Amino acid sequence: MKILAIETSTYAGSIAVVGDDTILGEYYFNIGPVHTEKLIPSIDWLLSELGMVKSDLSGVAVSLGPGSFTSLRVGISTAKGICYSLGIPLIGVSSLKALAMNLPFAPYNICPVIDARKGEVFTSLFRFTNGELERILEDIVVSPEGLVEIIKDNTIFVGDGALLYKDYLEDNLGSGIMFSPINTNFPRASNLALSEIGKFKEDRDNKYIYNEIMNLAPHYLRKSEAEISKEER
Repeated sequence: MKILAIETSTYAGSIAVVGDDTILGEYYFNIGPVHTEKLIPSIDWLLSELGMVKSDLSGVAVSLGPGSFTSLRVGISTAKGICYSLGIPLIGVSSLKALAMNLPFAPYNICPVIDARKGEVFTSLFRFTNGELERILEDIVVSPEGLVEIIKDNTIFVGDGALLYKDYLEDNLGSGIMFSPINTNFPRASNLALSEIGKFKEDRDNKYIYNEIMNLAPHYLRKSEAEISKEER
């Protein structure tokens, strides 16, 4: 089984190919919020480096967000195109879940935080229990003040939003918090596939082909600028 993973929720995008619980290859590209020109050539390059072609793939995992609206659309449309053409399953994964998976040995609650701009952040809460990542809080968009209000226990923060508001969080939450190393602050494509590898293995009848490809949509959490402008007219 070989799963392609596509992560474009932030300006630091990545792609990966994952085998049975093994990362076969992973590639990062940091070119700003729009990945249109880079994504497909990067996929072709990585597959070539691994001696593979697209028809060798068993499925695709893609980041649903939250994150950059434009970049998410690029990643999801690319994933849909590959799955449509090959007739293989597509599964969407929260970018916040992928970010939390960067900290598999965290002893505390994990709070992934992605900068949502406009003075807000995308966030959630997770915890590893017996090696399994458990969700504590659904993905939400809040102000830094709102983020402080949801933190009740010892917590480790991860993500570019946590780095952006580090001083504020330290001032308002005290000594019960930690911050992850800077190299863990962006979601990894490989985490998307690894988090759902069980679903791909169980999907004998390719049930995700129709349901996910037809219905998969970015997980924005708030309206885009275009939607807001349209409503104001």
